[in-house]
Amino acid sequence: MDRYQVVLLQPGFSLPAAFALLAFTFTPFGTASAAAEGPGIALVVGEAGGDYERAGLSLRFGPMWSADWGNWKASLRPELELSHFRYTGAGPGPDSLNQFGGIGRLLLHYGEARLRPYAEAGLGVSLFSRDTLGGKDFSTRFQFSQHLAVGVEFAKRGFAGLQYSHYSNADTEKPNDGIDLHQIVLGANF
Repeated sequence: MDRYQVVLLQPGFSLPAAFALLAFTFTPFGTASAAAEGPGIALVVGEAGGDYERAGLSLRFGPMWSADWGNWKASLRPELELSHFRYTGAGPGPDSLNQFGGIGRLLLHYGEARLRPYAEAGLGVSLFSRDTLGGKDFSTRFQFSQHLAVGVEFAKRGFAGLQYSHYSNADTEKPNDGIDLHQIVLGANF
């Protein structure tokens, strides 16, 4: 798997380049309401305990279910994610792994203003390219994931937020070190 590294982690990649790519995707390709209900893409960058890093992309699909409670709106959306984890510590063990997963996200947002707050909760399953990373032993390549996020949507075209994610095997095998990540999420709807 090492020969298929995530493009974002190649030498010369910069965070400003990611912002420029996301800014380009905010250009109008349709009506605002269609963009809000359609698919989106997100860049996720974060860390866990200082020695572990994650960078990834996710493809968010349109809602499978939605509800309207006055100013409050809710939807359930499927998502596919692909990311690269890196261990930067001095200890033994592999220094990277790739991850692919699927998530069901419950999105709740308030109002119809150009800037509107949102909150998300998600559950998913993931497949890691290996079962160890640095000093962490996940025991299995198959992992469950839980996600919580808060942020702001921008004119229904994009969003920025903070996300907490936990990956573990849910004690299906021991040891179950798991990993807890704090991340920044930047995304665009199209």
